[in-house]
Amino acid sequence: QRQFWTPLETHALEAGVLRFGVGNWAEIKRQAGDIFSNRTTLDIKDKWRNLQKKRGSAARNKSKFTQHFREGKKKKRVFWTEAELKALIEGVGKCGEGNWTAIKREYPQILANRTTIDLKDKWRNKKEKTNEQWLLETQRKGRDHFREQKKTTRNYWTELELQGLIEGVNEFGHGKWSRIKRSRPELFSDRTTLDLKDKWRTKQDKTFDEWIAETKRKRSEHFRSERKTTKNFWTEEEVQALLRGCEEYGEGKWALIKRANPELFKNRTTLDIKDKWRNMKKHGGLEEYKKSGSINAFPFRAGKESTGRGKKRSAPSSVQHSRPQKKKTKTPWTANEVIALQAGVNEFGVGKWADIKRMYPEVLANRTSMD
Repeated sequence: QRQFWTPLETHALEAGVLRFGVGNWAEIKRQAGDIFSNRTTLDIKDKWRNLQKKRGSAARNKSKFTQHFREGKKKKRVFWTEAELKALIEGVGKCGEGNWTAIKREYPQILANRTTIDLKDKWRNKKEKTNEQWLLETQRKGRDHFREQKKTTRNYWTELELQGLIEGVNEFGHGKWSRIKRSRPELFSDRTTLDLKDKWRTKQDKTFDEWIAETKRKRSEHFRSERKTTKNFWTEEEVQALLRGCEEYGEGKWALIKRANPELFKNRTTLDIKDKWRNMKKHGGLEEYKKSGSINAFPFRAGKESTGRGKKRSAPSSVQHSRPQKKKTKTPWTANEVIALQAGVNEFGVGKWADIKRMYPEVLANRTSMD
């Protein structure tokens, strides 16, 4: 028989929601004691939902109870484990469908993080599936979710890790990824069992040397594509420090020159210093500089001071080139050149452009390794 809610019950419900929050119906029922003796947690939930509908949109904007929905923290989704599902199935078999509080009390440790509403909603999702189908579907959904959420930076495999993976497969067998990971905890500390499985799948029928070579090639191609540097013009102070360093330590001692001027060269690598020295020698002006001591002896001028490597800067108006830049004319490839290139790639592999050019000096005489 239908029992209408009394003002005392409604007031107790609102006070319970204010204290414990929306969704903690079992806690609200326990705290109210005899007031909700004839009410189930499902009755309390339905009453709260009806209260929100009656108050309307205008009252809802002012209500401190429904404000919890808008300002409260969104509940984080926690996927069900196999132990929780088995406990729910056994609990329904023991206590019957609908006795969610009794089922929760039957398994206090396993279902500690689940409310009675969670049990009811999860059981409703079961529908007509068998227990085995239900378990498999829940596990698959959890795996798919974590796979989508997992956003990690690509960590390339080292030769030592690949060697350890091969030894682990030879020792424990294919598919024993957990045992392989446990046997080498320090080596595979940053790898999951799924990483081991996926990496082994890429091996296929390759030998160890071929596998290592392919991994190194992919890593070098990745870093080559990721490296996006912008031109940073050298200042007069940097050029003078480079000249003094070459006079003091000698040409080629780029690391010593960089260490001697840590503040000036903090945004320069030893390769940058080497390239700059090569360009200065190429354009001339070293002898004039030694006589006059002025940077104007070089047929180019230093650009504006750069604040850091990697920040995009346009060339200043003061930069003047001693000669106009020649635009390279595009020369179409002949049939013999294409045939020589294909034969060279088959012989030496992709990336060995200098070896291919040396192999066919006459045919590729007008081509550089960059071409």
